[in-house]
Amino acid sequence: ILEYLQDCRHDWIVEQGLEALTVHRDGSFELTFTSHNNNNNSGKDDSGDPSAVDSDNIAKTTLPDKIWTSYDDEEKKHWLTVQKNSLHQRFLLQDNLLPAWHGNRKSLPERIHLSVDAMIRAIDRLEIQQQQLQHHERHGGGK
Repeated sequence: ILEYLQDCRHDWIVEQGLEALTVHRDGSFELTFTSHNNNNNSGKDDSGDPSAVDSDNIAKTTLPDKIWTSYDDEEKKHWLTVQKNSLHQRFLLQDNLLPAWHGNRKSLPERIHLSVDAMIRAIDRLEIQQQQLQHHERHGGGK
C-alpha cells in the first residue's frame, strides 16, 4: 500500500497533507492528515487566530483524520480505513477466509491498488461536496 501510494499517488499524498506516518510492529500503519488540511474544526475559528477558541467545540472534536490498516482477527480480513471529517469508510484489502483462487482473477497487488484508488475517490468526493457546500453557504444559498 505504502509503495503504491509513494510510486503512483505521491502528488495526491502531498495535496492531502499526509505527512505523519506510523508503522506498527505487526506491519499495519497510520497516515495522519496534517492539521493544515483537516476540515474538522479543532476549536479554532475561521479567522486563523489560535487564541479565538470555541470551547464548546473542543469537547466535540472526534478522532484525528487519518488513514490506517488493520487486521480483524475474528473476520480474518485485512482492512484499509479512512477517517476524514464526516467520512469513515473501510476498504477490504484481503479476506483470509476465501481460498487463494476463489475466482478473483486479479492479483493481490491489483486488488490492493483498486482498494486504495477507491479510498482516494471517496476522499476526493467528500472534498468536492464540502467545497460545494462552502460555496453555497458563502453565496447565500441557505437564505
